[in-house]
Parts: sequence; C-alpha cells; structure tokens
Amino acid sequence: MRATIVAFVVLLSGCATYGDRGGWSGENAEPFDGALAACERESEARPKPERAAVVEACMARRGWHRR
Repeated sequence: MRATIVAFVVLLSGCATYGDRGGWSGENAEPFDGALAACERESEARPKPERAAVVEACMARRGWHRR
C-alpha cells in the first residue's frame, strides 16, 4: 500500500512538471525545450522590444502556440 501511494505521488508530481510549459501548447510539435532554446537564440539578434514577437513566430513554426 505504501509503495502504491509513493508511486502515485511521484507520477502526479511528474505530470505537474511536464504539463507546465509557460503557457505554450503544441500538438505534434517539436520537443519543447529544443524549440524554445532555438527560438530564443534566433531572437537574440533583434532589439529587445521585438524579441517576444520573434520567439512567438518561431515557436508557431515549430508547432507551439500560446494558450
């Protein structure tokens, strides 16, 4: 019984961590961490006020959209 409870808690904590993508959702998208890292690198060449829009467009090309 105790092992079952521990396993359940571990599974729930994993779901909570995995499900939070900072407001992004994607179906059949590239892996989130790689896509975000690439898009942030792409945005670095732009002035700060433009970076969020660049990341948003880049993520959309990779299958991710803001909720």
